[in-house]
Amino acid sequence: MAMSDIVWTDVVSDAGSATTRDFLSRHDGGEVPGALWLPVGARPKALILVGHGGSRHKREVTTLKFIIEAVERNGFAVVAIDGPLHGARRGDRSQEPSDTQKDFLDLWRSPGSGVAEMLADWQASLTMVLSEPKLAGLPVGYFGLSMGTAFGLPFVAADPRIDAAVVGMWGANYPNSNILVEAAGQVDRPILFMHKTEDHFFTLEGALEIYDAIPGDDKRLLMTPGPHGEATPEQIETALTFFTRCLVTMTNHSFILS
Repeated sequence: MAMSDIVWTDVVSDAGSATTRDFLSRHDGGEVPGALWLPVGARPKALILVGHGGSRHKREVTTLKFIIEAVERNGFAVVAIDGPLHGARRGDRSQEPSDTQKDFLDLWRSPGSGVAEMLADWQASLTMVLSEPKLAGLPVGYFGLSMGTAFGLPFVAADPRIDAAVVGMWGANYPNSNILVEAAGQVDRPILFMHKTEDHFFTLEGALEIYDAIPGDDKRLLMTPGPHGEATPEQIETALTFFTRCLVTMTNHSFILS
C-alpha cells in the first residue's frame, strides 16, 4: 500500500505579507521539501504550482518575484517544491547556482532524466496540499520555465487536476528532450508557451517543435527579447493575466451558467 503524509511548519514570510508555510511531503518515492504562500484575509482565487529553473530553488529571489506578484497582487495561493538536486535536497553539496545547474544538466542527460521521479513528487505533493481546507476545490495552474518545463510539461500532461499551464524556455534541440515533445502531444489544457529571442541554450526551432506538438487551438506563444534567464516583468504579468482568464474568469462564468 502506498504511504504518504505531509508535515507543515509555519515560517516567517519571504513574500511580503503572504502567510508562508514550509512542508515536507513523504511518499513512496521519498521526501519532497516545499512551501506554500497564501494571500492574507481572503480565500485564494486559485492555486498556482511553481517549478523553478535549473540553477535555482523554491525560495530563490527570482522565483519569489513571480510568487509575490501571484499572491500579493493577484490573490492566488502558490506552492513550490525543490527540484531533484536543488535547495533543501542538496544536503552537503555546494549551493552555488553554477554547481546546481551542472548537477541538474548531468541528471537530465542521464537515462530517464529524472522525469518519472519528479512527476511522482509533484503528484504526491499536489494530492496532499489539496487536502488542506483552504486549498480544497480550487482551480489549479502550473507555472514553470526552463527546468520548470523540463519536469513540468510531463506533469501537466499526466495530471488532469491542472487546468492551465505556462511553460517554455526549453527546446527539443537539447539532449533527451524528445520526451517533452511526446508530453506536449498529450496536453489538452490551455497553454501559454514562452521563449526568448536570444536564448543560448534552446533554439527557436527547438521551442517551436514542442509548441507545435501541443494539439488544439487553446495555446499561445509569447516571444520576448533577451537571453535565457529569469522571467521578465512582461512574462510574469502575461502569465498572471493568462491564469486569471483561465482559472478565475472562465471558471466563474462556467459556474454561473450551470
